Parts: sequence; C-alpha cells; structure tokens
Amino acid sequence: MDSTQNDRSSVLAKYFSEIRKYPLLSKEQEQTLAGRVRGGSHKALHELIESNLSFVVKVATEYRNLGLPFEDLLNEGNIGLIEAAHRYDASKGTKFITYAIWWIRKSILKALSEHSSLVRVPTYQMKKVREIRDAENILRRSLGRKPKREEISKQLERSLSKIDQVLQFSMREMSLDEKIGKDCDTPISDYLVDDGTISPEEDLITREANTLVSEAMQQLSEQEKIVIAYRFGIAGGQTLTLKEIGEIMSISRERVRQIECQAKTRLRKIFARKRMVKAPPKRPFPVSRVTRRIRPDR
Repeated sequence: MDSTQNDRSSVLAKYFSEIRKYPLLSKEQEQTLAGRVRGGSHKALHELIESNLSFVVKVATEYRNLGLPFEDLLNEGNIGLIEAAHRYDASKGTKFITYAIWWIRKSILKALSEHSSLVRVPTYQMKKVREIRDAENILRRSLGRKPKREEISKQLERSLSKIDQVLQFSMREMSLDEKIGKDCDTPISDYLVDDGTISPEEDLITREANTLVSEAMQQLSEQEKIVIAYRFGIAGGQTLTLKEIGEIMSISRERVRQIECQAKTRLRKIFARKRMVKAPPKRPFPVSRVTRRIRPDR
C-alpha cells in the first residue's frame, strides 16, 4: 500500500471516528428538530444532518467499486442527506432516515452516472447494475462460489439477454492500448478493427491516387488511354494481354506494346511534374552566388 492510500485510509478513519460521536435521534427528537429547521434554525439543521451521517456511510458502502472513490461517494451521499434535511416534513409521520435514504441514493447514483466513466450512463441503468451486483453477492454467499449468469437471471427473474445488456456497461475507463489478459501482448484496439471495412487512411490514399491517375489520363492520346485502360483494368473490367488489346483495336501486338511504353513514359513525366508542384519550394540561392555560377557561352 503506497503513501497516498495510507493517507486516504487515515483520513477516512478519522472521519468515521468523528461521526460516531454524534448520537442517534429518536423519532420525537427528529420531529422537534424538523420543526425548528422549518422555522429557520441552522443549529437544528446541522444537528439533524450530523446525527445521520453514519447512515450515509452505510449506503455509500453499497456502491463501492462502481467507478468512484469511496470518499466521493460519501460526499455525494452527504449532499443528498442535506437536501433531505431541508425538505423533510415531520407531519407526515415518517422517520427522517426513511425519507432521507431516497435522497442519499439519488445523489450517489447521479454522481455515478455522470462521473464514473467517460460515457454517461443513465441513472436507471446504474440502478440495474446495482441490482445485479446485489443478487450476485447474495448468490455468492449462499453458493460459496461466483454465480453463473443463468443463476443471476433466475434470481432476478430476468432473461439472460437483459442481464447481458446491463453488464455491458463498463464502470471504468480503458485505454485502447491496454492489453487483453496478463499474458497477452495484443492491445484492445486490435480486436476492434473491422477487417471488412476500408480504413479512412486507405480510402483517402486510394481516392487521391484515382484522382491523380484520372487527371493524368486526360493528357494522353485516345490510343494511349485505351491501351492503358485495358492493360490495367482502369475501366473496371479485366486486364487484357497485348494480343487481346491488339485484336480489339485492330493493330499488331507490337504496336500495342509501343503505345503502352509511350503512354507510361508520358505518365511518369506527368506524375513527376505534379510532385514538383506539391513539394515545398527550396530556399533560393543568393543572387550573387547564382550570377557567379553563370558563364558566357563559348
């Protein structure tokens, strides 16, 4: 355990020790304090809140390991307790903690849904996750082992698909570079690749190449366009041999070869010029250096 964890543990221990000093209130005492709170007494409000801080700890414990530090769960639960103290109406005949529990849980669940992961998980889904965790813990104690999904489904009387749908929500962030398993060097990102889809990078390169070839082809003669299109399947059909192209164009195989070589030479020059245009200009020589290099023709 590192020093940070030790510090956190000591702070929590001190907090638990302090809240144990506040005595629990009877129903009559709660009603009296509630009346004074409605009358605007801040002292009564503090007393009502402080006497129930231990209940917040109990509720917050139920939501540990769901994505937020325990200290944050306590803070959020205390916010819910304060809200309940302001709203409590003792004339309804309900004990304060019975009323406050709803506000405490609501505040904790809201914090979990908004801050426990990069993707916001709705509060009602967080409640479902909590129900499954509770069922899992009950079954673990009764079975003496980790329960199967089918056993959790039977315990909650829900279909397996519903259980799996809830369990798919991750309660923590994961890097795409994180490895799958202890003895595996393959990152998660490799399992997310869709091999049936062209990557955006490849698609961009292909489209740019097609555009470049299409523009260059416009500068060839009609014979050269036909030969190159048939030789490389640019028109969308199959690639043809020199003999097959010659039969289509009614010229000899050798003439087709000559046209192909001539077209390739022109295309190379066109591509070279385009590269020179796109390349960043080189820093020019100083005029004095250039003029010294020029010699009169002899």
